[in-house]
Amino acid sequence: MRIKQIEMNKGIIIIATGHPYYGRMAFNLALSIKAVENIPIALIYRPPGINHLNEDQRKLFDHLILLTDSFGNGFATKLFLDQLTPFDETLYLDSDMLYLPFVKPSEFMSTLKGIEYTGITEGSTDDPNPGYYFWADPDELKKVYGVDPVYQWRSELIYFEKGTQVFSKARELDPANELSSTKKFAGQIPDELYLNIATAILKIRPHVYKWRPAYWPRMHGDYIKPELNGYYLVSFGSNYASPQMKSLYQRISKNAAATLGMQHEFELHSKRSFLEDRKKM
Repeated sequence: MRIKQIEMNKGIIIIATGHPYYGRMAFNLALSIKAVENIPIALIYRPPGINHLNEDQRKLFDHLILLTDSFGNGFATKLFLDQLTPFDETLYLDSDMLYLPFVKPSEFMSTLKGIEYTGITEGSTDDPNPGYYFWADPDELKKVYGVDPVYQWRSELIYFEKGTQVFSKARELDPANELSSTKKFAGQIPDELYLNIATAILKIRPHVYKWRPAYWPRMHGDYIKPELNGYYLVSFGSNYASPQMKSLYQRISKNAAATLGMQHEFELHSKRSFLEDRKKM
């Protein structure tokens, strides 16, 4: 099957650092994307994350961008996405997602063209979702930074365009010293707190409030919808992967591999089974 090449000013970026598991998941995500359309994909990596991928598997990525220490570690790396992306219009996706075969990624991105910055939101300080987090006390956020409202952004999916100031503003912040109520995840303050504050300061609102382009079983009580039309992706982010999640992940990724004539090798696992910082969560 011949796939039309997409213009290089738009593309998708994925991060694979730390444990090799993230490189495996990034490969499966790329499989699921390329099985739908040959849109450019950039992988931001540190060697341990992709050392186990062979040459043919690495060719699935159009750009391999080696991450240096100057771009932070863990969650902090997301605060440098504006400096790391090779694209003018960028869709960032967490590696533990899979793309669904209903809409071409380029068409999905075209619906967002002209929007400086947007992503998934669960609520705001005016209308909080108790099932998700602000990563600090909402009232303290409003008082310390003089902002209102503050949105509950989820950074597993971010769309942004060249010139956005959100990331640079986020890098200026120091919530560990500016706030007394910060919460940590896996031993770090999540990037989402920085992005929540930065967007509030810059008065950037979601292009669609409570926009959820990705289906996330964790937020739906681990119930797997039999019909996923209406979503662009499925998120498998969780410390625990249920049998239903594993089955869905296997089905989507195996179908993508078959479409591209590639071997399917990597399965979904519970992160708490092999990541030390997740075992007690």
